[in-house]
Amino acid sequence: MKKTLFLMIALAFIVTGCNKDKSKDLKYNDNDPIEIALKDYHRVDLSSDYDVTYTSSNPLVLMPNNGYIYGKNVGTAQLTMDNGYQNKTVEVKVSLFVQPTYEFGCPSSRIRELYGAPYESGYNANNDLVYRYTMNTEDGYYSYACGEMDFFFQDGAYVESNIYVRDGLDYMLERYLNENFDAIDTLWMHLSETDSILTEFYRDKVDETVILGKYFTGNDWNETLLFYYQVSEDSKGINPHKAFNPYR
Repeated sequence: MKKTLFLMIALAFIVTGCNKDKSKDLKYNDNDPIEIALKDYHRVDLSSDYDVTYTSSNPLVLMPNNGYIYGKNVGTAQLTMDNGYQNKTVEVKVSLFVQPTYEFGCPSSRIRELYGAPYESGYNANNDLVYRYTMNTEDGYYSYACGEMDFFFQDGAYVESNIYVRDGLDYMLERYLNENFDAIDTLWMHLSETDSILTEFYRDKVDETVILGKYFTGNDWNETLLFYYQVSEDSKGINPHKAFNPYR
């Protein structure tokens, strides 16, 4: 009996001692808000000496699981993390894809800084340097909705980017365009001396010098191509330089 009582007291002392060494702090080191792409996983950067529970304000948009979050649908949701003593709530924005930067004129090193090393790099028929990010990257894909993103450089400066949006996302793509751009016009655009295609043009609602062009590629993947470029304030009409990528 005495031996049993001694063991119980010793165990209680050990548990109490361990709890004293634990911190009740929940240390959050991630972004606020967190931005992820559709059907992308993101590991939340936090630390806690106690187990953390994760809850989403909208499981149809955001699903948490063991320290990871998953963008189920395009939209916004609140992610709450709780270790029993402290909690933290942050906003999570799930986008259709990672939009290319509007830092036109920056060097290629800046694109590497933002997006990492490209899967491919080379020169097109216009002797423009091209950086390509594709589904063959180490992460398995650039984005679920976008199998490829290209950046074009002229004289060392970033001048245009292309996004190839996969088939079957028409509704989400139209929502993206309506939320971020104003429609300008629909014109025939010449891809070469013998090839032209009907193209929809939009102007960015925030940065009014950014133009987006959209057309259906008709390629083997039935993708829609979006291309972004910048025009000066004194530009007249829509006259994209269109550094078209001939080795797609």
